[in-house]
Amino acid sequence: MTETILRLLTRLSEAGSNAILSGQLAAPFFGPGFDRLLSKRVLVEQAPLTDWDVCDACECGLPCRPIRKAGDGYRAECPLDRRHDVDLTEDDVRMFRIGGEALASVIGAAAGFGAAPKLAAEKVWRLGDTPSGRAVLLALEPAALTGDGIVSSLRQAAQGSDITILAPEVPAEAARRHYDAGFHLIETLEVLKPASNVLGAAIDDAALVPVPLAPVLRVRRAAAEVQWDGRSVILSRQIFPVFERLLEKAQSRDQVASGSHVEATTAREAKDLIRELRDAFKAAGFTDAESKSLIVTVRNRGYRLGVHASDIVVDG
Repeated sequence: MTETILRLLTRLSEAGSNAILSGQLAAPFFGPGFDRLLSKRVLVEQAPLTDWDVCDACECGLPCRPIRKAGDGYRAECPLDRRHDVDLTEDDVRMFRIGGEALASVIGAAAGFGAAPKLAAEKVWRLGDTPSGRAVLLALEPAALTGDGIVSSLRQAAQGSDITILAPEVPAEAARRHYDAGFHLIETLEVLKPASNVLGAAIDDAALVPVPLAPVLRVRRAAAEVQWDGRSVILSRQIFPVFERLLEKAQSRDQVASGSHVEATTAREAKDLIRELRDAFKAAGFTDAESKSLIVTVRNRGYRLGVHASDIVVDG
């Protein structure tokens, strides 16, 4: 997916109060859009860098090497080998702090909410409400959703409304706590898509509402058939083993199948196999959102079925 400045800042903001954007990462985005982020204090420029990492396996004993002015630019000199000097531009030594509340406001705007976000709990903002009255919350860092009492705090902030939480990937135990509470937890980067608007990104409001699932997913192994939501999908003998890998994991303690676990069915890459599996469901009449709600991407970990093990029936 095309990288945008808003997606980059969202990813970096997972570091919390230490979230920093370096000049080297920022340089491709310099321009009017970047200047708007500065004016909104989503980005706050800091003092320029004064030191640089030492060379890999360097034996100089220094914790870092100083950056010195060198003509129109800068240089981080290696005290042992000048061939390892690093030449830097003025942009390279710039540093920007990421303002969490201001970033939350811009993400809210990308989702179509006009009002400024309100603090719902520490480092969790209420961006606004969907037309159906669902409260949409945003957590920029995983730690914001792992503290004691967070579920009750968010319920109180939502004032009885159903809750969708935009967040980075959170630890499995914390995620399960929010799922058990009935919250719709989705990864911000999964729904924050590039767009041609002034922000360069947008969130489709349809992605903020969970797709209702049928109470039972029935799998008939002998026929490679999957029945779900009143519809039947016959999977090919090439792709059914991929579904079986997800099924196996759904019925185990760790419900996420890693990419390598999926790839063990064939020599093809996991992302291609998952795309083909979802396409089979779409060919049977399911929407793209429905196929992704059944076959869920868990960022940096793999894939899982979006149905609890107790709601799966497997026939021989």
